[in-house]
Amino acid sequence: MKIIELAAREIFNSRGMPTIECEIILEDGRSVTASVPTGTSCGEGEAVEMRDGGDRLMGKGVRKAVEIIETIIAPVLIGQVPHLVAMDELILKLDGTENKSKLGANTLLAVSIAVCKAQALAERVELYELIAYLCGYDVVGLPYPMFNMINGGVHASNNLQIQEFMIMPVGVPTFRSAMDVAATFYQTLKEILLQEGKDVSVGDEGGFAPNFENDMQALDYLMEARELVQVDNGGSIMIALDVAASQFYNKRTREYNWQGNSCSSSEMIAWYKNLVEKYPIYAIEDGLSEHDWDGWEKLTVELGSRIQIVGDDIFVTNLERIRDGIERNVANAVLIKPNQVGTVTETLQAIMLSKEHNRNVIISHRSGETNDSFIADLAVGMSAGQIKAGGLSRGERMVKYNRLLQIETQLLGKE
Repeated sequence: MKIIELAAREIFNSRGMPTIECEIILEDGRSVTASVPTGTSCGEGEAVEMRDGGDRLMGKGVRKAVEIIETIIAPVLIGQVPHLVAMDELILKLDGTENKSKLGANTLLAVSIAVCKAQALAERVELYELIAYLCGYDVVGLPYPMFNMINGGVHASNNLQIQEFMIMPVGVPTFRSAMDVAATFYQTLKEILLQEGKDVSVGDEGGFAPNFENDMQALDYLMEARELVQVDNGGSIMIALDVAASQFYNKRTREYNWQGNSCSSSEMIAWYKNLVEKYPIYAIEDGLSEHDWDGWEKLTVELGSRIQIVGDDIFVTNLERIRDGIERNVANAVLIKPNQVGTVTETLQAIMLSKEHNRNVIISHRSGETNDSFIADLAVGMSAGQIKAGGLSRGERMVKYNRLLQIETQLLGKE
């Protein structure tokens, strides 16, 4: 089943900013589309996006990316049977740079995801089944979700420094059970905030985004909701945080502007240790800056045996950076964002490397999302273990969760 048409268009993401969509049409008339997200809180090592520059859309347009797909990439792929690994290799050669600066990571990823979907369609298998097959996995598994309940940092216009306050239902038997717990928690938290006169509008990732006295008060509100939400079957609700510490790290002084004070790595670690004593913390993501490797080593030693220490900005889904982290014993979990690296194949390699070295894997959305549910299939096909796709609101977040519910139903044989 060959590709007869490959086209692209400029669309808009959940933050009203331009992004790119790619469509592939097969010779039997069936088609697939793929669209890529855009991050706001980005690691410096992320692959380069292709943007237009100039005055239009504040320089963020992607007409150049559209042109690249239709004039450079499409002629190479049209007429061939879709094959993810082979075609990713072709487009990577067309780019020829380590950071995708020639064609753009967003350009490559739109094509790569579309090819992956087209191959699954042509071979009449589910997308997650194809992903598992390509990586040699005989079984697949549903991930534990991390639900964003309160937004802060650059994802919200409030006074919180911590970027994401999440809950994680653990010990529940199914993904459906986790969704039930999270939906109840979300509505319970909403009622508590309303009773306290707090704003219940949401941030970029679907969590509530009111002002609080400080970050600890936000945690206390989560704890209040936690006390009211029943979890059946012996499960419980844990808390996960994305601190996004690179956002307030001073590379010159090597200190953190934390809650109005300048803090060293050791002081930040001490604060986290106190937090873990006081709250049911399951994971801390980006607790230190991507530039603070020595601090990361200490953080992993101090807390890595007790909680999940998640690296995002420090790894940026990059094989070499993940290898460095493994060698230096930095973090015990790796966040995976396909648009940080540029192709699905490289994403799969990053996940496999992490798993081979006993690092937990979390598949993640971005703040500027689309209605593409690819990461849901990615999480299942790779048996990633965990996924974060945002809060229990906003369609671009819910489409991922609803796809996971659909997959669970398929795997349980109820369709």
